[in-house]
Amino acid sequence: MKITLNGYDLDNLIKKLYLKHIPIYNLSRLSNKEISFEINDRDYKKVKRYVANFKMVRTLSNIKRLPKLIATNVGVLIGVFIGIIFSLFISNYTWQIQVYGTEMLSTNDIIDVLAENNVRIGKINLVSSEEIEEILLKNYDRIAQVSVIKQGTAIVINLSEKLVYNETEYAPICAKFNGIIRNINIVTGTTNVKVGDYVNVGDILVLPFNLTASGEKVSVEPIAEIKADIFIVNVSELPRVETVLQRTGNSKIVYDYKLFNFHIFSGRGENSFALFETVSYNENIGILLPFSRDVTIYYELSPVEITHDFSLEKDELVEKSLILARSALPAYEDMLYERTDVRIYDDTMYAYSTIAVYGVING
Repeated sequence: MKITLNGYDLDNLIKKLYLKHIPIYNLSRLSNKEISFEINDRDYKKVKRYVANFKMVRTLSNIKRLPKLIATNVGVLIGVFIGIIFSLFISNYTWQIQVYGTEMLSTNDIIDVLAENNVRIGKINLVSSEEIEEILLKNYDRIAQVSVIKQGTAIVINLSEKLVYNETEYAPICAKFNGIIRNINIVTGTTNVKVGDYVNVGDILVLPFNLTASGEKVSVEPIAEIKADIFIVNVSELPRVETVLQRTGNSKIVYDYKLFNFHIFSGRGENSFALFETVSYNENIGILLPFSRDVTIYYELSPVEITHDFSLEKDELVEKSLILARSALPAYEDMLYERTDVRIYDDTMYAYSTIAVYGVING
């Protein structure tokens, strides 16, 4: 309570209050005959009889000053109130999800699973920690244990994954080509062939284990380099009478007009051929604007029977067969030979091309 007094012998009044052990705060002399000070509201009855002989200009208790304080600071109080409400509101949101303990599992995948169950970053989270734990255990068999705690606006997930023990099964080394084994160099594994053996594509060359002195098999990843005379064979054929499709000379053109690469409309023309082949291209027809059209030409085809002359087309068939055989060659160290035998059976000419090279048969 603040008291302002007007009168004489004010110093003597202050001494009396002091001797009566009445606390005085913020004592201020306004003039020779006027002072102001503050006391506790509960001491007012004690002070009242000592100030009776003085003119009390004004008194204002702390309780009465409260409305004035509120009135003069209404903007600040509204801001504080809004801040408190906003803090309470925003604290219900989840702004961060932290996942610890993952090894094989993906943190992003876990966050996506939680989002599918209404636990999202930037959203109000009404799902309890226990419910989040159940969600994770239900969706991931690999999780052994999980604990979830909420720290402010963050969800902290600690988990441990189940230990999975898989006995490794290594694949054997197999031949990728047909050939005769010439050299065997094994780093790990057990050989399944010997020099001079003829092997076909897919035959096992090296087994995926080592043998101990006691005869026990120890699983290992086989590592080896097996070199051989590799044979690549191709057979091409040409029947004496063959039916092929040829263009009749008839065609249809279909246009698809575009502006800024967006379809505008299609021009006249519709394909009605039963057998056909197409040629397509795009052409620019605009001057100021990117106006273009896709052009599709449909060429009518008709089956035609052709009779081949083997004597004239033999060399062409041989060349075709050799080209196909060469395209199947692996990387090699030496070319041994290449040859082509031509035979005719049942009015069909066959070209048997064989190319032999020296190289790695398992490479």
